[in-house]
Amino acid sequence: MIQGLMAGAVMETAAKQMMSGRGSPKGGLTLPFQMSPEGVTSGPGVKYNGYAHSFGGMSIQFLLMVGVDVGIALLLLRQRGVWKRMRAAPLSKTALLGSRVASSAITSMGTLIVVFAFARVVFGVRIQGSMVGFLGVCAAFSLMTATFGLLIATLGRTAEATRGLAILATLLMVMLGGAWVPTFVFPKWLRTIAVVFPTRWAMDGLDAVTWRGLGFSAVALPIALLFGCALVFGVVAVMRFRWEAD
Repeated sequence: MIQGLMAGAVMETAAKQMMSGRGSPKGGLTLPFQMSPEGVTSGPGVKYNGYAHSFGGMSIQFLLMVGVDVGIALLLLRQRGVWKRMRAAPLSKTALLGSRVASSAITSMGTLIVVFAFARVVFGVRIQGSMVGFLGVCAAFSLMTATFGLLIATLGRTAEATRGLAILATLLMVMLGGAWVPTFVFPKWLRTIAVVFPTRWAMDGLDAVTWRGLGFSAVALPIALLFGCALVFGVVAVMRFRWEAD
């Protein structure tokens, strides 16, 4: 055992010497390159700012919770018969649900902009990449959050039961989407599963345009997927819409 430890120490010392260029093994062989640790950020000399990921992740979690509250509020309105009374007005279900989605999406979009403006001033979080891409990710995620809340309102039966299930689903999406910790620390099998969650696409998009400093092409796919998810949620919500409670 002692011999094994000594051999391991010798090999480790030799490897360090080869990497630093101060030594070479017998026979004159050396490494054809040198290695040095460097953060993968927007450019040389730009340090990784962990606050960028934190603000993005917590914003996503907060807005999804807001979407849940919006959905529960709509569900309560239906249970109290407010939607039934609205039916007497010349108001289609598309107009009713569309107005709710629009107001919720605009509020979420404004919240994201204010949060990142605060992060820029106080914590030095910068949009190192495409500003258009950043706004696109914010808009797509805001719309997805609004339709997610609408889906909760149209699928749920009672506010009490729906709230618990919706919060559980939201926390799972936030955790597996990489909002709490970056997905690159996940095991491979979990990274494969995480791609089905829209929160993963939102986090990838926000990370790309902040500390990674990438252009619009890097966020085009996440934006498209978020808009597609919003479309699916919205269509299902309209199809499942009922003026009266069961």
